[in-house]
Amino acid sequence: MMRKKFKQHKTAAVAVAAALCVTAAAGTLAVYGQNAAEKQVKETAEEKLSQEEAVYIPWDEDTLYKETVENQDIVKQVCEKYGLDPNSATMKDITREMRNYEEALWLLDEMGEKPLLMEKGEGMDSLETYIGDVYAFDGGKQVLESYCREHGLHAKSARIKDLTAEDLVAIGEIAYNTSEHPKN
Repeated sequence: MMRKKFKQHKTAAVAVAAALCVTAAAGTLAVYGQNAAEKQVKETAEEKLSQEEAVYIPWDEDTLYKETVENQDIVKQVCEKYGLDPNSATMKDITREMRNYEEALWLLDEMGEKPLLMEKGEGMDSLETYIGDVYAFDGGKQVLESYCREHGLHAKSARIKDLTAEDLVAIGEIAYNTSEHPKN
């Protein structure tokens, strides 16, 4: 009797068995895909964590200035210009003007080969985009073109290294005063 019923419903039984197999295979693939994705995310996260990145830690006024700046040549130049001892100058000794000079030296050192103005499709590799990023405004191009015009430079072909630290400080001040960036 059982055989007779099985023969009658053979197609349905095969369909149910096939559906179970397909469901099991799909479930297995889903679990495999999830495990592979988790493994890839974990590896990427571990790789990112293992890379040494600059960590910006707030400092108090007694922190030595040289401990807050990665490039010690810049520390020496800033301290020399403003008459401070690089080994004993603390953050309470450092003024906004000194930090601006430090930034200008950093720009010359780290981005000196970069152009002043953003070239098509260039991204973040220009003084214009740096100014826009720091001061959160779109007027970097106008600030640079105006400054270059007043000082006889060709903004479209000039590189950051063509400017002096004092030029960069002045450009930074103009950008700061022009932008709607909060001023304190």
